[in-house]
Amino acid sequence: MKDVKVAYQGEPGAFSHEACRTFLPGYEPVRKPSFIDVFEAVAAGETDLGVLPEENSSAGMVSEVRDLLARGTLTVRARHVLPVRMHLMAVPGASLSNIRTVVSHRIALAQCGKAIAALGIETETAANTAAAAKELSESGDKSRAVLASEAAAETYNLVILKRDLQDRPDNATRFVVLARPRPGEERLSAAELRASASRRIEGEVE
Repeated sequence: MKDVKVAYQGEPGAFSHEACRTFLPGYEPVRKPSFIDVFEAVAAGETDLGVLPEENSSAGMVSEVRDLLARGTLTVRARHVLPVRMHLMAVPGASLSNIRTVVSHRIALAQCGKAIAALGIETETAANTAAAAKELSESGDKSRAVLASEAAAETYNLVILKRDLQDRPDNATRFVVLARPRPGEERLSAAELRASASRRIEGEVE
């Protein structure tokens, strides 16, 4: 087991989990049920770092994370941009013509609004993309589908019915890496955090 840990929100296969594996491969990912739980795990020293989604190029700022950053309790060690591809997936044996409801995190649904409207499918929100995938896998309901990553489909034995439902081909999410301040290190003020986060994601993805 790795000695250093990073907290993320969701289940294995979530985009936050993918960000941990991509940008912090030397850290053991530790799943947490909510953004505040990630924040508090770092503050309490349970994990060395935390990874949270700050902004999506299609859906905008994640307000809950913005509010946590404004507390100034933790410091931002780094910001990383992860390209995000949203796939429509269902249990084996399901077909697109039988899907009546698509479930995902509200921000994921917002990233695919036009594509979902074109399919004429009802939407339902979930706490996390991978959590929705896990629940669908356990239920076996062939009338429901989930928007999530390819990793989620593989993790929960789901089949991808339609790939790349994101409305924008350059869809991406910027993640912040949070840590406790080092001795003598000044915490960023709320204004400084807002200024640092104000760079457009499009300018960071090449």
